[in-house]
Amino acid sequence: MALSIREDISPDKNVAISVRNLSKKYHLNKFDQAPLLREEAHQSDEKGAREFEALKSVSFDLMNGDVVGIIGSNGSGKTTLLRILSEITKPTSGEALIHGSVTSILDIGSNFHPDLTGHENTLMQLRVRGVPKAEFAEMIRKIRHFSGIEDFFEQPVKYYSNGMFLRLAFSVAFNIPADILILDEVLSVGDEGFRLKSHTLMKQFKYAGKTILFVSHNRNEILELCDKCIWLDKGSIRKIGSPTEVMGEYFEMQRGNYEAEQNSEKGTLAEAMGSQVLNDGVELQWPGPDAPGNDFFMVRNVSITQGGQLTRLFTSDDIELKITIEKKLTGGSIGALIIVSDVFYQPVLIANLLNNATHENFVGIFAEETGVLELKCTIPGNFLAQGVYYTLVRFGIDAKAGEQNSDHDYHLKDNLKFRLHNKPGNFDFIGGSINGSVRPAFKWSYTKKVN
Repeated sequence: MALSIREDISPDKNVAISVRNLSKKYHLNKFDQAPLLREEAHQSDEKGAREFEALKSVSFDLMNGDVVGIIGSNGSGKTTLLRILSEITKPTSGEALIHGSVTSILDIGSNFHPDLTGHENTLMQLRVRGVPKAEFAEMIRKIRHFSGIEDFFEQPVKYYSNGMFLRLAFSVAFNIPADILILDEVLSVGDEGFRLKSHTLMKQFKYAGKTILFVSHNRNEILELCDKCIWLDKGSIRKIGSPTEVMGEYFEMQRGNYEAEQNSEKGTLAEAMGSQVLNDGVELQWPGPDAPGNDFFMVRNVSITQGGQLTRLFTSDDIELKITIEKKLTGGSIGALIIVSDVFYQPVLIANLLNNATHENFVGIFAEETGVLELKCTIPGNFLAQGVYYTLVRFGIDAKAGEQNSDHDYHLKDNLKFRLHNKPGNFDFIGGSINGSVRPAFKWSYTKKVN
């Protein structure tokens, strides 16, 4: 059995953490109910015993100054990995080389004595970490001020709320010098002011060449703070890459699993959407009497294409969203509302039939119309970044698009998924360094001033 090893000097001074073929297995009897193993267990029963394989041959290198987020579903091995890197748990096989000093916050209550005050626990941590005694007073002042727990600093920590305790633990971890900081889902602790202070200090930690490795289920934390992202899935590394790329694929999978589960009990629309698997665009048709709609109109066709092309949709080209409806009655108009969201469930753009560039009065135009009508909305090229998008289409009457209290309101019950790619040869000057789905190609100009 290989052990987790810490070295003060790295053969490659740029490497902070080197993990090679790291695995962790647990053997339990049927009466063992250890919380950690319940969280991260992959089991097989044999004569009353269970084997839990929390990690399976995990390998990666982190450089000095990397800020790395670890994501994955519950039970994917995230906490087990951090425990091994913090030398709390030994691996079953493989090795983890840590080059430099480490500070970890993994559990509420770890490294703090409940009967000691915040002040006394801080003193204990300073001694354990080898901080020179001459620096104690200034260090305690900084930790107390940063934590913001005021007079509770002189009270036993057993009386602290979870939030107060983590604020103190976070303050100690950030303010006592270390080369590597390892955190397990603690960045969201405290109010907005404390969160902003923590994020600012994390950035300072990074700019000083320190390394941060943390687990989080908060996508904004990963996207805002990280240079890299590691996706763990059932104990193995599913993907390592930029936060935008990895988080995008992770959320797409999660959303796809959820919608597949929801669609399993639906009818025609769910079946028709199965054709999207092979395409980047959408082409759905309902020619028969079971088309979605109501007594006022029926939806006959919905498509998201580029010049009729369904495959390989590009960010540089116009996107055409067409809706064909069969309007049955006069006396009412049609309002169509399109909401496009990114893979993270955030609305990217909202398009309304009545809010059009040519200022057409579609309320009046459609008021007395019946028959088959085609509505087309064009999203200009060089507007959306590459990635996966979900489109919700809603209808109403008399400019009340999307209002469910309208007698004739209707919306497609499924999000229509489409995907955009960067066109080969087109260079994305922004790249993955800045997050965001909307990247318009604005008009730029310059004027040289003459003195």
